[in-house]
Amino acid sequence: MPDTPTTRLSLYKSASDGSEDVNYTQDIGQNLDKLDAAVGFQACTSSTRPSSPYSGKPIMESDTTYRTYLSNGTLPASASWIEIPNSSATYNNNLKLATGKQINIGASASPANIAILAASTADDIISTRISGDTQSRYLVEADGATYWGTGTTAADVTLSRTSTSTLTLTGNLTVTGSINSASNLNMGAWTTWTPTWTTTSGSATPSYGNASVDCKYARIGRTIIFRLDIVFGSTTNFGTSPTTGDNWLFSLPVTPAAATNSTICTVALRQSNTAALTARARIASTGTDVIISIAGGRVDATAVTNTGDVDSLSPWTWANGNEIHAVGQYEAAS
Repeated sequence: MPDTPTTRLSLYKSASDGSEDVNYTQDIGQNLDKLDAAVGFQACTSSTRPSSPYSGKPIMESDTTYRTYLSNGTLPASASWIEIPNSSATYNNNLKLATGKQINIGASASPANIAILAASTADDIISTRISGDTQSRYLVEADGATYWGTGTTAADVTLSRTSTSTLTLTGNLTVTGSINSASNLNMGAWTTWTPTWTTTSGSATPSYGNASVDCKYARIGRTIIFRLDIVFGSTTNFGTSPTTGDNWLFSLPVTPAAATNSTICTVALRQSNTAALTARARIASTGTDVIISIAGGRVDATAVTNTGDVDSLSPWTWANGNEIHAVGQYEAAS
């Protein structure tokens, strides 16, 4: 009676009490064949895996670019296979690391869970694409510069560290909540704009000529802050044969949300040190311009001859050196 076969390869063992003669084919030849077949990874396909693998049995699948597995010896056999990552095949399972362990690329000295040692600051570290994309939709470089795009063209939004303590956003930022700043909120230089100068009647259209037109605005969300400083010059044209019905219109830098006749700021009108008065700027019916309406008397108490809305003859006959100044804010339409 032979002894019990080996547990993993079922190698034949002749009776240890000497009662059985050695049979070459059975005791040596077949056992050598089993040993030879068991050395290294057994080649198979994903559908022809061994049906009775021993615990620790390694296999490689020729139809999955050589994914590699070992069996943990449990039943059923089909559920016993544990995938082993390799550089040939695409890993087809979750990779779990214990707490405190890391994925380290390039022998980085960082203790982070994911640590990467790159050759240059511009090396691509993380990239995401959707099938069919030719460009990254999301890309992070080694220095932290982050890019977003459509997947078919170069990135159109960038966030990067451009100098000490400075992050720079290239593109637009839409905020649905609040922006809180414990220090200054630096919006950069204001934008220059030249108001279009027309009249409500379309007649007696004026032109600036060599007037000093210094108008700028800044935008924070939908809030427009602006200043308007105009000093008329020697070649300023106040229109041909103007009347008090040719009221002036000055265009705003951004279309306002306010309704017609809404006041957006106070205006200072100046003919001289004594001939000066205040007015108000209100939204015109055009929806994109303001009309300046005389709102008070002259500082020297001299009666104002022409009142109502400002034009080439109101509140006085405008000339070289006369000035208009305003600072205000309003809500943009969009």
